[in-house]
Amino acid sequence: MTSRSLATTLGIGMVAKEAIRVGLDRTIPTRTGIPLRADQVTEQWLGDALGLTPGAIESIHVVQQDSGTAARARIAVQSDADIPDHLFLKLAPHNYLQHVLMNVFALGTHECLAYQALGSNPPVRIPRCYVVRVDRTRRRTFLALEDLSETAEFRTVIDSVTRTEANAVVDALADLHAAFWRTDRFAHDLAPLAVRSAAEIRIGDMIRRRFLGEITGHTADLIPEPTKRQCRMLFEHSTAIDAFWDSQPQTLVHGDPHLGNLFFEGAAPGFLDWQVAKAGAGIRDVAYFASASVEPDLLRTIERDLVERYARRLDTAGIAVDGDDLWSLYRAAITEFFLAAVCTAEAGARMQPLDVSRVGVERAVAGVLAHDSFTVLAAFADGKRV
Repeated sequence: MTSRSLATTLGIGMVAKEAIRVGLDRTIPTRTGIPLRADQVTEQWLGDALGLTPGAIESIHVVQQDSGTAARARIAVQSDADIPDHLFLKLAPHNYLQHVLMNVFALGTHECLAYQALGSNPPVRIPRCYVVRVDRTRRRTFLALEDLSETAEFRTVIDSVTRTEANAVVDALADLHAAFWRTDRFAHDLAPLAVRSAAEIRIGDMIRRRFLGEITGHTADLIPEPTKRQCRMLFEHSTAIDAFWDSQPQTLVHGDPHLGNLFFEGAAPGFLDWQVAKAGAGIRDVAYFASASVEPDLLRTIERDLVERYARRLDTAGIAVDGDDLWSLYRAAITEFFLAAVCTAEAGARMQPLDVSRVGVERAVAGVLAHDSFTVLAAFADGKRV
């Protein structure tokens, strides 16, 4: 059996294992573990999780909830203790298949690790984290976070940031990356964010092949035929591409910093949804954010300045980077958002409303065409200097 076939077998086995685990988890009750649904969060359980005395929480009421790649709920808490009167919860998805997906890629576990890594004095603005729980047997996770619904401004991928806002986000990303630049924690407590199994890698390739092999969804008309052929390299040469990015200085990256995963408090940005946080090259966050969240005509006029600003911010933190090299890496990293946007669109309305995913693909295509990004990435993957 070839290594590729073995990885495929292991990948299918991993999916089957997690499908069984999720099925059992959703049918076999637990009285002492992490709640599966927001309405199962009792006053006693939450009080214990918050370290309060018994009876400190008088009542809990679910104000609002929905579910996507994770279940989300806003709860009202009545208590005499010094805790907020509203909290934002993240739990396992309601949908069975999305729950399996969360387990396969450890999305909940990664987000919990990210909040623990960022700690009580994070280098960027995030919702304050009050409770982190991970059940490694059932693979359930639970987060109780600061409720920002009354204080922060939220947007969607359809929106665009201004130049001033883009500068602020790039500054924040530089601060995040500087705080974890080449950290040895990736060999210790943050190791799960730095290592992927062969099965997990193969599942990723299978998903890419499924969505990029033949692009036929509602945004197919936005993608030129040569680009459709070029993007196949993201699964055909994924090993070389991964090796190239792994050769760059590693830091903690958000992984999905589009405008829908950000919030603003005045002019200051903050970051939500750390499910795909990982060890990676920081410039990938910068390229992803810019491609996803800045309207293309504006971005073409400011993106070189954004990359130079990022480099200066790192330099101020004592991290020397070559500006020209960073610009070339930025050009290659634009393919990251292309991958995410096209796969989301190919999945249809299950992942994002069609108008949202269409805007995402429009911006992604504009970026890779403006920078010939797949050619740049191919050269890097072949070991050539750009």
